[in-house]
Amino acid sequence: MKYPNKLNIGERLFDVEYESVSKLSSSVRIRKGKIVVRLSRFLRGRKRDETVEKFLKWSVKKLDGFSDDFIEPNYEDGGRISTHNKVYELNIYDEKRKNARVVLKDGYIIEIFLNEEMNDEERSKKVKFLVQKIIMKDQSEYLEEVLNELNDLHFKKRFRDCRFKRVNSRFGSCSSKGSINIAYRLLFAPREVFRYVCVHELAHLKEFNHSKKFWGLVGEAMPDYRSQEKWLKKNGFMLG
Repeated sequence: MKYPNKLNIGERLFDVEYESVSKLSSSVRIRKGKIVVRLSRFLRGRKRDETVEKFLKWSVKKLDGFSDDFIEPNYEDGGRISTHNKVYELNIYDEKRKNARVVLKDGYIIEIFLNEEMNDEERSKKVKFLVQKIIMKDQSEYLEEVLNELNDLHFKKRFRDCRFKRVNSRFGSCSSKGSINIAYRLLFAPREVFRYVCVHELAHLKEFNHSKKFWGLVGEAMPDYRSQEKWLKKNGFMLG
C-alpha cells in the first residue's frame, strides 16, 4: 500500500511524514502544520496499513475543525511573517562565509546571509532559528508594553522582566521571582489569545497557583478568557 505524503483537508494541504521507530507501539502527532506518523518497525503488512489508515483518519478529524484565524509564518526567501503589530519581509542570501548572519533592515526587512554550501535541511533550520531570534528581540518592547498595560489595569504588581521564548511545551510562565516568559509562537495567534496568556501569567504575580482565587483574578481581567483557552486547546498545536 502506498501511503499519501499530503492530505487535503478543507482548503489546506498538509504534509505527512512517516518515521520508523524501534518501539513496539506506533503513534501520530501533528506538529507545526505537519502530520508525523511514527510506525513501529515490527509492524508489518495489513496491520501496518490499518494503523496508517486509522492515524490518517484521526488527523483529518483533528484538523478539519481547527480555526484559520492566524497567519503561518513563511520562512522561505521572499516570505512574509505577520505578527500583531508588524509584517516582516524575509530575504535570504547565499555567500562564501563560515557563519550565518542575520540583520534587521529598516525595522521590518530581515536579511539572512548563509553559507552557500549548506544542505536544504541545515538551511531550513538555520533560517527559522535566526528569524525567530531577531523577531523575539525586535518584539520585546511590544511584549513589555502589553504586559505593562494589562498589569496597570488589573493587577498593579511589579514583575521583574519579560521575554519571548522559543518553547513548544507551554504558552507562558511566571517564575517565583516575577520573570514572565511568553511563547514566541503566540505572535501568530489572534491578538486576544495572546493577551489572555499575558493576563494568565500576570495573575500569577498575585496567586502563584491555579486555585479558584487565581481563576477569579483572570476572570475579572478578561471575562471571556474561557473562549481564549478553548482556542488554544483546539488550535495551539498549529502555531509556530
